[in-house]
Amino acid sequence: MVTAQWRVRKRRSLALLSMIATAVTAFTLLTGAAVTSRLDTVGAVEANFRPAYDILVRPKGSVLPLELQRNLVQSGQLAGMRGGITTEQWRQIQDQPGVSVAAPVSMIGYVMRTVPVTVDLAGLVDPEAERQMLRVQPAWRTDSGLSRIPDGARYLYATRNRIDSPRTDVPGSAGRELIPEEVDGDGGRTKVCPGVPFIRDGEQIDPTELRGRTSVTCTGGPGSTDGSGRATAPEVTLVWSIPFLFAAVDPASEAALAGLDQAVSAGRYFQAAEQPGAGRLDQMAYPYATLPVLLADRAQTDATLELDIQRMDPAAVDALRGLRPHNDDRPLRARLDKQTGQSVDQRTIRIDVPYRDLVERMRNPTTAGTTFDGSDGWANTLWLDQFWTVGPVHAVPEGDGRKAETVTYDRKTWGTGDESGTAIAVPMEFADEAVRDDIAAHVNDTREHDVQSGVNMPDVALNAVGTFDPAKVQLGGALSAVPMDTYHQPGAAGADEASRKALGGGRLEPNANVMGLLSQPPLMLTTMEAAQKIFGPNGYRTEPPYPELDLNRAAPISMVRVRLDGAVGIDATSRERVRSIAQQIAERTGLQVDITLGSSPTAVPVRYPAGKFGRPELVLGEPWVKKGVAAVLVQAADRKSVLLSGLVLAVCALAVLNASRAAVRSRRTELGVLACVGWKRRHLVALLAGEMAAIGLAAGLVGTLLAVPLAWLFALTLSWAHLLLTIPAAVLVALVAGGWPAWRAARPDPAAAVRPAVSARATRMRAPRGVTGLALANLARTPGRTLLGAASLLIGVAALTMLLAITFAFRGAATGTLLGEAITLQARTVDYLAVSVTIVLGIVSVADVLYLNIAERAPQLALFTAVGWTDRILNRLITTEALGMGLLGGVLGAALGLAGAALFAGRVTPALLWCAGGALAVGVVIAVLAVIVPIVMLRKLPTAQLLAQE
Repeated sequence: MVTAQWRVRKRRSLALLSMIATAVTAFTLLTGAAVTSRLDTVGAVEANFRPAYDILVRPKGSVLPLELQRNLVQSGQLAGMRGGITTEQWRQIQDQPGVSVAAPVSMIGYVMRTVPVTVDLAGLVDPEAERQMLRVQPAWRTDSGLSRIPDGARYLYATRNRIDSPRTDVPGSAGRELIPEEVDGDGGRTKVCPGVPFIRDGEQIDPTELRGRTSVTCTGGPGSTDGSGRATAPEVTLVWSIPFLFAAVDPASEAALAGLDQAVSAGRYFQAAEQPGAGRLDQMAYPYATLPVLLADRAQTDATLELDIQRMDPAAVDALRGLRPHNDDRPLRARLDKQTGQSVDQRTIRIDVPYRDLVERMRNPTTAGTTFDGSDGWANTLWLDQFWTVGPVHAVPEGDGRKAETVTYDRKTWGTGDESGTAIAVPMEFADEAVRDDIAAHVNDTREHDVQSGVNMPDVALNAVGTFDPAKVQLGGALSAVPMDTYHQPGAAGADEASRKALGGGRLEPNANVMGLLSQPPLMLTTMEAAQKIFGPNGYRTEPPYPELDLNRAAPISMVRVRLDGAVGIDATSRERVRSIAQQIAERTGLQVDITLGSSPTAVPVRYPAGKFGRPELVLGEPWVKKGVAAVLVQAADRKSVLLSGLVLAVCALAVLNASRAAVRSRRTELGVLACVGWKRRHLVALLAGEMAAIGLAAGLVGTLLAVPLAWLFALTLSWAHLLLTIPAAVLVALVAGGWPAWRAARPDPAAAVRPAVSARATRMRAPRGVTGLALANLARTPGRTLLGAASLLIGVAALTMLLAITFAFRGAATGTLLGEAITLQARTVDYLAVSVTIVLGIVSVADVLYLNIAERAPQLALFTAVGWTDRILNRLITTEALGMGLLGGVLGAALGLAGAALFAGRVTPALLWCAGGALAVGVVIAVLAVIVPIVMLRKLPTAQLLAQE
């Protein structure tokens, strides 16, 4: 009988088989996708779970409120930290059971070093001109090209005549008028290139003022010499000043934590617990201490020097030769600044070349022309006579981030110059806006070392033992990066559209303005033992004295990075072990302890004020670290897996239920006839159960065979147990789905079996008016069938809402970290394929309901046709019914999907509302598409035959 039913009702059987097979395939694929997605997520988390260190220890009170509010750790704060951890506390951390490495960082400050940059003008000197002047106008380009900072001009006076310069290095030259003289062809002498006056106290100026950063150089024909007796050359010299952030580390700990010993690119690494050395030069009357230092072999600073070379008008030559008095060139430079000139050349120099030159000079100070008084402005590569410290960024809360505020300070803290052009060499970037204050100069006490008359020498020098490549330091994975300010400053990208456009899609990087938002990483390292020479009681003092800004001699360490011994995994036992050790460190030391295990970088918006030289106001994504990301991501993956699997199971089961119910309902009259001729209810149920089981078995086999190649195509993880279980699951779903309709159809009363199943309330409704009213009445007439069709659409819309939410609303929003964006929390391609299948099932379910409606109401529709209803009116009737069913299922499905998405995200966001609205629109469209088949069926109704049967 079952076989005969298959053969007689092959269309309905094949339709039911296709429906179940599609549902089985969709369920297999989506559950496989959920498992694969979770495995990918867990795999990505495990691969990036452990950063360079597991625990960060900072001084008490160094945590910002924003860190506590959002479970963050601030990066880029090392430059503004003035210690706070004692050496004893560091030892306590190191001795803590379970700790493998405790690597301290002691921030010292900024050391200023300068290097000469020679601009050769030989090719631009006109050989036909007897006398001429060239102007080199420098400007510093930084802030990703947004800032252009002009510097003081350098002038070159070139003549074909000989220039005689009095020697400045002979006894008795001091106090004499040492002004070069140009010897004319007739033997006449004209004083040119006037010297500089004696510096008086009233002449001290800001070292970034342009009137103190200009110079005049003279070059003549054969036989011309300068004050040192060397032949003059057509060139000018600029001074490139580079601040070196100076820090102290423990050599053994740093090698174990970051592999610093393996990053040495030239020279040697520190010796274990290396102490300061002792040095003595022949010219020195006393021994001095030498601090071993490692220098970064690259600047990690955004700076470019642009040179505009101009040929000046003849009036400039007249100004040089006619101005008096010659012993003061300030009036001359003031007049030259007003002279016009024509640009003849443009040159660009990046920081890399002068930086390498400076590093080489620092490694070989005694062979690079080093003098002991530093009078040449750039030769002081040996002595650590002073350094500077700065405070943290002055910022206030703003929304979800911070706003950096401009501060004012006296730039003479960096040293003073004078109008004669001998200002101390500092970067011109210092002239830009500052957002850090608490700037202090720390000077070596040199009063007991009077080497020359009136010259006090420092007793601390720098011994550059080698260089290191920051790119070779072990910083950990990019997705689990933690603050490694000692070696790396990633810069900051724009956090809004205007800032991203201004930066050209790039990042703002640190520059030489050490009072700016972003500080460079330390370019100079020494050992903790050597740093005691700086932090000792007879070390450096602030000048002018600021006790509140003095060095923290009692607690010089700024932070300690801790790595635990053994393997540390994502499991609960490992995490509890880390938590326990962190708690013990906090209790023993009283310091701020943060667990960085399982963290990932995140961007905190900070508003950076506009600069003075072209940089607009920027909103930057400052790189911080979010703690505990790994556990959040794994939990999110688990929730996603459960939600998606449950959704597809529900939609597949409803689709099968609807198809099975439709199959049974279409045979209601036949079952009633069988009951009239003596079939018992158990016989009828057995017949229908046999048919459903056979169809379920066939559908399970077909669905499994389809799922295998599709799983391989989409690289899904499907176990054999998973595949084999789908077959009995398909049989079970078919039996469960067809059981209740079969039981109702096999009722004892044969007359009840052939009566239409309509709502009693619907039979008491008033006669509808209009096509829309009739459509709504038809939906209410059979509420079970209507709700079943709407339920199929409901689950499909809910699934689509969830997938849209996961893709768009959760893209980076689950945690807002690099790791969260990288793992597969976003919906995969196969997820869309599976949800497409569920939508198709919804379309088929709605179409099936409408098809049954038309089949059962065929006589009624034939009557409508006979009394003059047109196809347009009938199509409107069916479409209105479909829209009603679509709106019911769509609204409920969007609400259900929104609730699930909000549960996943923790709150309802505007993005989630957009996703729900989009899914609702898709549901309505699906309902409209579902009427295509029923409308086609309407055209084929045998009106005369149906009326005759009535």
